[in-house]
Amino acid sequence: MTSVITALRASPSGTAIRVERDGAKWLRLPVHLVADLGLVSGEEMDDARVAQIEDAAALERLWEAALRYAVGRGRSRREVVRRLRDRRADEEQVDAVLARLHAAGLADQQANAITRVERLAARGWASRRIQSEMLGAGFTRDEVRDALDAALPGGHDDAVLAAAVEREGIPADAAGRRRMADRLIRRGLAPAAVREAVRPDEGEAPEHAAAAPEADALIGQVSRRYPAQGTDAGDRRRALGWLARRGVGPDDAREILRRAAEDAAERDGA
Repeated sequence: MTSVITALRASPSGTAIRVERDGAKWLRLPVHLVADLGLVSGEEMDDARVAQIEDAAALERLWEAALRYAVGRGRSRREVVRRLRDRRADEEQVDAVLARLHAAGLADQQANAITRVERLAARGWASRRIQSEMLGAGFTRDEVRDALDAALPGGHDDAVLAAAVEREGIPADAAGRRRMADRLIRRGLAPAAVREAVRPDEGEAPEHAAAAPEADALIGQVSRRYPAQGTDAGDRRRALGWLARRGVGPDDAREILRRAAEDAAERDGA
């Protein structure tokens, strides 16, 4: 069975060609691929020629997807392969795209590892978290170690910690210090260095009687929404979650629940 290329139409940008087959839209191909395949309007194609063109178009789409995903982002080979397989690439197509990336100088694992470290460091991540992210992405321990040595300046973690302290300030209350310490440790900073800088166990204890500016209103709402929170564990968890979503800290939330439970007991005893 034969079919005919009935039109080759340039896209408005001029970077692609819309190919019509038997008078209907068929493929959208980059200009260079149209040239490589030797497509011309009026060409009669048998099934083998149609399959050749469609296979080339599918491989080109995978190549473009790999470029968008990988260039300048420091992707590992494993990540690129996974992305291609997510797009239903078969093994032959995966190998072809990887070979093309290699030929273009885009498959250098060590160079990509350095790029990845630089991008993560720019987010304010410390070395421990960067290392964990890189290993999870598929880089080897040697690649990660060498990339950290090449891309991170001396004292990087100290600079991250100092910048965070300067930007955020150290809270006066102990609960705020603990939250700040937790955030910094999750960023990859060494716990000992964080404790030394933030001293999470120091600071003023909060005044429970002044749990929040709207404490009385919140107590009333908890009493209405969760009347059994003083005796029912499930109701108490739901009440704590409701308060947390409104920005109430754990210590203040517990005080609000205590006072709500006392109010409920007084009403029941009245």
